[in-house]
Amino acid sequence: MIRHAFAEGWLLLRQRGAIPAVLAFALAVPVALAGVGVTVIRWLGPVADLESRGATVAVLLHPRLDEGARRAWLAARAAAQPAWSMTEVSAPELAARLGRWFPYLEALVDDGDASLPALIEITTAEPESVAVLELDSDVLAIGPRSSVESLLGRAARRLAWAVAAVSVVLLAAAVLLTAVWVHLELFRHADELTIMRLVGATEGTVRGPFLVAVALPAAAAGGLAMLGTTLAVGAFARIVASLGLPALAVPTTVLAAECAAALGLPVAAALLTLARHAADEIGS
Repeated sequence: MIRHAFAEGWLLLRQRGAIPAVLAFALAVPVALAGVGVTVIRWLGPVADLESRGATVAVLLHPRLDEGARRAWLAARAAAQPAWSMTEVSAPELAARLGRWFPYLEALVDDGDASLPALIEITTAEPESVAVLELDSDVLAIGPRSSVESLLGRAARRLAWAVAAVSVVLLAAAVLLTAVWVHLELFRHADELTIMRLVGATEGTVRGPFLVAVALPAAAAGGLAMLGTTLAVGAFARIVASLGLPALAVPTTVLAAECAAALGLPVAAALLTLARHAADEIGS
């Protein structure tokens, strides 16, 4: 029966010319894109996690506040906003930052002729809550309340979801294409299948050639998908390496999952189509 299935399945593929190649390509492309998508999602994982991190907002206090007044101000804010984590930047660290940000102030800061205000860094999961300090007369200025890390994490997460959605849609289209092709082949061979069932052929004998005709292009699609994913991720890895970003590589589990999906999904679609066709034939 197995030899018959392979012989008839191979004959069916040969009779259809370029259709098996088109089917293999149609399966390989979405599976490869899904593999690339999963690899990119895994690579973006640490960046996407930045979305949930708290933002740090810089608050510049008025120079008139002495050390005692600053301590009292910090204690009052800590009692009013327990969710805030406040850190006072020391004067030497603030001077070093000003020297890096504004080199023309370096000489003035080193000479000690400048009276530096106190800089407070507030870390919170809700950076907009720091806006209440705008009405505080002891606050000279408030830095940006948008976190660059949070924005990067949000963008990475949205990109990951978009890649996953596209991959799922393309895979569904490939499975549907397989089911449609098997349905058309069953329609073309309807008379032959009816005669086979009438003479007592088992369902395995009837369905075997169609499963082989689907499995062979699916196996080729798995190989093409793994090759395409490896080449695409390799090209992308060279780009990210030149930018100094973390290394990118295709996990072995992703390649194995690609092979399983390329073979399993179309075969499952073929089995469902064949079972539905058999139920209709028996029912009629």
